[in-house]
Amino acid sequence: THNHTHTRTHTSATSIMSTATLAVVVAFAALCAGAPSASESNAGVLRAAAVPTIPLFNSAIEGLTMPAVGLGTGGYNSNPKVGYNGYPECWSQPGGCADFVTRAVKSWIDVGGRRLDCANSYQNQATVGAAIKETAVDRKDLFILSKVGPSHPLGFQDTLDQFEDIKKDMQIDHVDMLLIHWPFQNPSQGNVTKNNTESQDPFCNHSSPEFDNTKCRISTWKAMVKIFNEGGAKAIGVSNYNASCLQEIVDAGLPLPSLTQNPFHIYRSTTQKETIDFCKAHNITFLGYSPLGVPDWHKFPGPRMSPTPLQDPVVQKIASDHKVTPAQVLLQWQWALGIPVNPRSMSQTHMIENLEAYGFTLADDEVQQLSSRPQDYCTDDPKFYECAKQ
Repeated sequence: THNHTHTRTHTSATSIMSTATLAVVVAFAALCAGAPSASESNAGVLRAAAVPTIPLFNSAIEGLTMPAVGLGTGGYNSNPKVGYNGYPECWSQPGGCADFVTRAVKSWIDVGGRRLDCANSYQNQATVGAAIKETAVDRKDLFILSKVGPSHPLGFQDTLDQFEDIKKDMQIDHVDMLLIHWPFQNPSQGNVTKNNTESQDPFCNHSSPEFDNTKCRISTWKAMVKIFNEGGAKAIGVSNYNASCLQEIVDAGLPLPSLTQNPFHIYRSTTQKETIDFCKAHNITFLGYSPLGVPDWHKFPGPRMSPTPLQDPVVQKIASDHKVTPAQVLLQWQWALGIPVNPRSMSQTHMIENLEAYGFTLADDEVQQLSSRPQDYCTDDPKFYECAKQ
């Protein structure tokens, strides 16, 4: 299985590099021929074509692929006074930042971004959906991922109801990927809003004598399978699930997720090994969120770690050697490991950098250096919900 996964990633990366090269050649030929330089929209189309894709298996329609890089849309601030692209970025619709969200989503699609990472708990899906409608890109060319829970209850009917709300909010008739956001309800941390609505499902309702976390997760997953089988989602998966939560689905004899989305960056890499190994053994794609850390909201404790992965001396040295940005080094390192990502940014410059992170390759020893950075354990960083338990 390991060889199969490695070959798949390698082939996928190689075939895309040829696409990227072709895109550059086409653009350059147009310039040499005296034609006007490509408009920004044409540049976006070329950029989109040059982004590698990764195939999805298990609970995914046959032949489905996903762009390696998406745009995260869940911010950690609800105060518009920071301004567009101000830190910490404000992505909250109720907080008054709908205009920022609209601008960011349209910018992402304009410059060539085709995957959007959304969630009902980010409280901005109606704005994201409306912004998509204002772009010239067809729905079929976009990959829209959304998530149910965790500030909304888990449970069978609750999941079906949330999915209907997601479609209505985003003005779409299907999603490309639907995830269970967390393996439990109400973590009330990070960018997830807390609410006290109880589940309709006896296995998920905390006041029910039948409440059982494992049975709740399985009941919720059965609803996801129903949504997938009925064509509501082209693929289904989970998020923040470790190997033991994934094993519950195997033990229940249910169809496996196509994907799990977990934190992954240089300070949270080797600590994800157990989950990644499980995913490789079961053909589940591991998608890394917070690939650059969370630079607008969280600072890692020193002295072993830099405040953000972007400031890490190893990252900066490799970026200098390749004449690329630190962010591009971090994203290319994850792609070398076969891991797709969804960095969040309102900056169009950063969006372009992220999309163009696939135009060079790292040497094996550079990949190894980046895979050997100190890890962010909860003993050092107890208030950060992405920290690794020892």
